[in-house]
Amino acid sequence: MSLLTNIKYQYNLRILKDILSTNNYPEFFEHLEKLRKNNRLYVQLLLTLGNSAILDNKTDVFKSKILWLSSFSQEDTSYVSNFLSYYNRNTETSLGDVNQYEEKVISILKNISNIERLTFSDFVERSYLYQYLILSENDNPVKFLNNHLPFFSSQNNLNFSKSTLTNSYVYIIDNPYCVYQKIKNKFNGDKTIAQNSFLNLDNHSSFIKINDVDVEINKQGWHTHISSWTDSNVINSLKGKIILKKDLMQNTFDVLSSLILHFIQSGINIKMDYNLIKSFIDENPPESDSIEIDISRKEKKFIDNYIIDIVSKFNFEV
Repeated sequence: MSLLTNIKYQYNLRILKDILSTNNYPEFFEHLEKLRKNNRLYVQLLLTLGNSAILDNKTDVFKSKILWLSSFSQEDTSYVSNFLSYYNRNTETSLGDVNQYEEKVISILKNISNIERLTFSDFVERSYLYQYLILSENDNPVKFLNNHLPFFSSQNNLNFSKSTLTNSYVYIIDNPYCVYQKIKNKFNGDKTIAQNSFLNLDNHSSFIKINDVDVEINKQGWHTHISSWTDSNVINSLKGKIILKKDLMQNTFDVLSSLILHFIQSGINIKMDYNLIKSFIDENPPESDSIEIDISRKEKKFIDNYIIDIVSKFNFEV
């Protein structure tokens, strides 16, 4: 940091701390946004005070909020994601495109710093900051984001998200035995590897390359991921809607209609257009996702030790 930038940083740091001491969060964020043109200064102040300010703030920072499309497997949100893109393109009140959370974070961070690696700890410790930056990017009323991270809480009481950043979310659940079988097929029938991957028994992360950045993916086990997003406190605080993939595939019109209604009830200014929903389904009929389940009694007993409560709750069958 140059001498001039450091002087400006110390000066604005004192101002922002004084504002925070009075709990005047609207004034805090207003002052911070005035410094956006100086990226280095802006980012440094955001890193220093942003997390605590966003955590303690009880009112909406921006007019826009995030609407999450979440699931354990990335493929499970693809049909709803395509539907929303289609709906937004063809309705009078378009709400923009659906983006992948990690990709959106990387694109924003590349504009303000050199980034080569993004760890799961980064997502945990800076989740509020990343979402703040996404919301401040433009004035779109809603930011649709695909997400496959679990809902988490850090030791500093920083959750995955909060109501001042999130409008609502949709969580799609597939039959766990189908999910396990797909993983097993991916590993050529190796049940040991499949069980470890499905349940994340060794708490192992994987790194993938996104836009030349190494991104750590840690979804936790299927049971942990599902439990985190179907927790009643999370559902109530972030206006969650749980959808079974089977219902989405078998009762597509009703489920997609209920999605738009959920958005409207969450305060999103979007028109209910049943004809548009029908047109999408006619042009994009859901593909059969049937898969032959080949799980021994011993395998089922092993994975049921972890998932049986969820299986019973949602009446999943092999």
